[in-house]
Amino acid sequence: MDSIKEILQEKKMKASSARLLLLEKLQPAQAHYTAEELFQSLKPVLPGLSLATIYKNLEDLQQAGIVRMVTLPNQVRQFEWERGDHLHLVEGNQITDLEDDALFSKIKKLIAQTLGSEFEVENIDVQVFGKKKK
Repeated sequence: MDSIKEILQEKKMKASSARLLLLEKLQPAQAHYTAEELFQSLKPVLPGLSLATIYKNLEDLQQAGIVRMVTLPNQVRQFEWERGDHLHLVEGNQITDLEDDALFSKIKKLIAQTLGSEFEVENIDVQVFGKKKK
């Protein structure tokens, strides 16, 4: 995978300290954070950081296709690295990612069979709600 600086450069975005730290925090698999959680974890490293800066950078990174926002039923918005098609298994405010290329291929095939060329799938983001069995 390209380095974070290279990814920002490809998107013609400045590699500011805030952006670099945000992306380092979001890069690991299964990393999902609210803007407030990101702010609290990064503020000790960047004392001048504001919550508004976090929100602005997340918005910019989302528009560039680097970060994805996941909105949970209770309106909590969490952010993650954009990894392409995947499922979100949601239990309360906890999200677990699940990737299954065979399933996504079937979904795309079903959509193509149903709608023909009227609809082009760009991204699959499915949320599945449940709880762990005891």
